[in-house]
Amino acid sequence: MGHAQLSDRQKRCLELVAQGMTSKEIAPLLDVTPGVVDNYIAAAVAKMGASGRREAARMLAEQQEGMVHPLHLQPEAIAPTRYTMDDRNQAGRIQDTRSTLKRALHHLFGLPPIGGRENDLNAIDRLSAMARIGFVAALLLIATIVIIQGVVLLLT
Repeated sequence: MGHAQLSDRQKRCLELVAQGMTSKEIAPLLDVTPGVVDNYIAAAVAKMGASGRREAARMLAEQQEGMVHPLHLQPEAIAPTRYTMDDRNQAGRIQDTRSTLKRALHHLFGLPPIGGRENDLNAIDRLSAMARIGFVAALLLIATIVIIQGVVLLLT
């Protein structure tokens, strides 16, 4: 099957795989989680009938070699560039920052991990997590109301 059946995101993921990037490196560039990147790649691999992500990336690159890309006709400054090690390091730092934030939220409020595995909690744990989230949201709402009332009282 041709690459014409692939979505733009699937093509982009395979192009980055062809450059040697991992799902964790690709995710911050597309502003998604590594699991979403894996889903895009798995769907692309299935559509192309490839045996794996690298083969699908190679097949896409071979199919695109003969095509004229509109960006090739534009000035050099607009054309996409290959990702350098600095770009990969930046992507890793962004991912590390997100992971640190997730761990901090989990540690401070006992909230379930953001972007955790789907259905990894039983019904009681799920309800407990939802109650904690509701409690934290209510506290934030009350704090916001108190601050607004304080500001209004100071201004009047």
